Amino acid sequence: TMDPLSKQSFLPKSATSCSLHPVVLFEILDHFTRRNADQSRVVGALLGNVNADGTVNLRNSFPMPQDDTNVPEFDQFFETMSQLHRKVNMREHLVGWYVTAKADEEVNKDEVGEDDLPLQAFFESKIGDKYPCVLLRVDANIQNAEHIGVCTFTSAPLVLRGDKNAPEKNLGRCFNRVPCAVRTYEAERIGVDFVTQNTIGQGGGEELGSDLEKLESCINKLTMMMDTTLEHVDGVIEGKIPADNRIGRALAEAVAAVPPLSPAELEGAFSKSLQDLLMVQYLGSIAQAQLCFWQKLQSMQ
Repeated sequence: TMDPLSKQSFLPKSATSCSLHPVVLFEILDHFTRRNADQSRVVGALLGNVNADGTVNLRNSFPMPQDDTNVPEFDQFFETMSQLHRKVNMREHLVGWYVTAKADEEVNKDEVGEDDLPLQAFFESKIGDKYPCVLLRVDANIQNAEHIGVCTFTSAPLVLRGDKNAPEKNLGRCFNRVPCAVRTYEAERIGVDFVTQNTIGQGGGEELGSDLEKLESCINKLTMMMDTTLEHVDGVIEGKIPADNRIGRALAEAVAAVPPLSPAELEGAFSKSLQDLLMVQYLGSIAQAQLCFWQKLQSMQ
């Protein structure tokens, strides 16, 4: 009989891509903002999981108080925080670490420095050979930058062998860049778009708006996407844009997902949904007014 294999035995040893959750990015920027005056950069641990195709999901993080691995408190703090996070969520494990660019460093400089090697060795020793160790480098100097620079790396030993029978000679570590993209769920995209597109002013920031304003924004966005799609399809038909099978399949799936409704039926369904939304908003306003009235009566007694 064959011994049952654990799930970890099927996981890849190298990362093909990284999926970065916006919460991790916000936590890193908050850590950099709250750093001590004598710190030029901040580091921390990355938590998440690894898919069977080699995609590393970066879902959570926790900051480290310093970037010197020779200090005994560095390892003690890491072990304490790791145990606390494992108690909260067993599905998230250590997948790497993050580092920010130095405060006086060149903007959008995405290179691995010599001072990153001890930290990479530390986190690789904690992860072991089960998962790839990802280095996430974030350029937090956003005062003079148009966007936040994010890049991910994985390392592999660089060895030299004179012949096939000679022992390997370790020359160092070779860092390879891995594609990284920010991924969000549809329910989270509203908050992410609000944070990235609005600026916080002296009045406390912009307001999210009412339900009708958000509905109008979604309709306008859908109209713009349809115009872009039609422009692309017309360009392909006229021969101005080369055809792409991947885009064609995506458009065919999107069209097939639309239910076959006549314009009158679609307009009726939309009007009914809009009326339901207005009714819920009206009932919510009545409940809020009654609650405020009840609180005023209680304060008068």
